[in-house]
Amino acid sequence: MKKNKFIPAKGFKGLKENWRYDFTAAISVALVALPLSLGVAVASGMEPISGVISAIVAGFVATFFRGSNLAINGPAAGLIAVVLTGIMALDDGSGHAINYVLAASVVSGGIQVIMGMLKMGRFANLFPSSVIYGILAAIGVIIFSKQMHVALGTSSDATTTMGVLIDVFLQLPNANPFVAIISVLGLLLMIFHSKVNYKLFHFIPAPIWILVLSVPFVYAFDFFSDHSINLFGRLYDVGPNLLISIPDNLSEAMIYPDFSRIDTGAFWLTVLSFTLVSSIITLAAAKAVDTMDPYKRTSDLDKDLVGMGLSTMVSGAIGGLPVLTVIVRSTVNVHNHARTKWSNLYHSALILLFILALGPALQKVPLAALAVILVYTGFKLASPKVFKLAYDQGVEQLFFLVSTLIITLYTNILYGMFSGILITGLLNMLLAKVGIREYF
Repeated sequence: MKKNKFIPAKGFKGLKENWRYDFTAAISVALVALPLSLGVAVASGMEPISGVISAIVAGFVATFFRGSNLAINGPAAGLIAVVLTGIMALDDGSGHAINYVLAASVVSGGIQVIMGMLKMGRFANLFPSSVIYGILAAIGVIIFSKQMHVALGTSSDATTTMGVLIDVFLQLPNANPFVAIISVLGLLLMIFHSKVNYKLFHFIPAPIWILVLSVPFVYAFDFFSDHSINLFGRLYDVGPNLLISIPDNLSEAMIYPDFSRIDTGAFWLTVLSFTLVSSIITLAAAKAVDTMDPYKRTSDLDKDLVGMGLSTMVSGAIGGLPVLTVIVRSTVNVHNHARTKWSNLYHSALILLFILALGPALQKVPLAALAVILVYTGFKLASPKVFKLAYDQGVEQLFFLVSTLIITLYTNILYGMFSGILITGLLNMLLAKVGIREYF
């Protein structure tokens, strides 16, 4: 097609020629990225600002080193379960679990840089797609089960994901209606946003609408002070603990890694989990974004590993989450006609501007608003469409996906990934009816 004959220039020449297209696309991306970055951080057991730090670093560091053209980098839902598991595994009662996780993130980023320099990006093709989708579906279930409690104002003491998920339904009678009404409104917005035929409504992404429209409820129910509200003879607690906590000064938000547990198995297991999951998600997402590129360009996956690794090191060093390529934000970038990698830089600059200008306003946003955005994200990762797509590719692909999903939910992501690869390899070898040597 005609427009594919024009290939945007690279480097600073591309910045000069295409900045209008890239900056315009970055506005939409930043509006989507800000609430998601806050939500991913909260769901990961970190302070909300850590997601923002990650998103800012992603643009100001990754853009200059990575090999992707239209991808957007930042914190991603795919690592929520890994960060949560790391915090639990490294918790020694000292109160420094998050600092240990930051240290593991820095080391993981360094390993990614080495992997990229050793040209290991091509190994992404070794991971079966059904296993990757199984891992993502498991992450979706984990996100959904945990964030549903935040969205409903309930809690769970269960120690397994399945227990937390079951408690969602058992705790429904105990839902806080003054929290749940915000979530119900947010869910309706997420579902029907694309169906409303009004240009201004579409210009502002659904997550931003949710944040904006949730604030009047905060004032109506006075979330700013601890108190109880009587409804039909029952008291429900509300207070500041239901609001996003963001420091007034961005520099105050920075916390630093603690490497004192670097000699423990739990530390290196966390590093391995970070490295494998973030690398696989990043490389798979980069390849997916390439299929959407109207100019048919191909990402340099080795450079992507270097770019994400360096960004993760910087982000972890100042209190941020690991940096990945994020498919949702990348899709928004492509659909809004970005042309070069510089849209990634612009989106981070805009997030920095938003957080500096709107920090006090964000402190009035309820956690339920972020939770319902993640509930919707989690459902999409594990929706019936995912299983149908696998089934359409063959019943064995559905088996690989489901087995990976179940093992991950009952163990952890690392075991789920290796088990899924092992099951896939063994079953494919049996179906091929050849010996081990011939199969490999």
